[in-house]
Amino acid sequence: MRPCVLFLTCFLLACQRDQPQRISNENLGVTATYPGEPRLNKSIEDTPFGQMQWFDLTYVPGGRLDEGFHISVGNLPKGKQGGATVPEALETMRKWLDFRLSGIHQDELPKGGGPGFHYTAKHASGDTIEGVVVLRRGRIHHAQATVRNANDKRLRAFIDGFEVAPG
Repeated sequence: MRPCVLFLTCFLLACQRDQPQRISNENLGVTATYPGEPRLNKSIEDTPFGQMQWFDLTYVPGGRLDEGFHISVGNLPKGKQGGATVPEALETMRKWLDFRLSGIHQDELPKGGGPGFHYTAKHASGDTIEGVVVLRRGRIHHAQATVRNANDKRLRAFIDGFEVAPG
């Protein structure tokens, strides 16, 4: 009898829905509505701009390794690698995402939202990938979500609610 109660308790805890949370991080200069509590991570990655240190706010729904919501913020390295101007740096970022995601569809951001761009892509599994890239104060601010359904309310709340502090 006890294994059944334990199984049922674990099942109910695993199926609990996370509560949306409006997260603002002043150090990173970003605000977004996550479906649950994100974790802060730091990583170093080779990029077309050179080696960059990224600070990530990441949320992955429990039991769903194919879905994720993350914001990455990184300072562009000194020098001209990847572009000497904002438009050149954004084009480098677009090409890098296009390569990494095997093709993206790019749209302009609403007035006052940039400089940057919005993009969508399809994962090989059929999942929807959607993101926003904003370049301000020498930093790349990149929000990206991967979900199973393009009409997912969590996706809309996350992408539409992504804000980068003016600067």
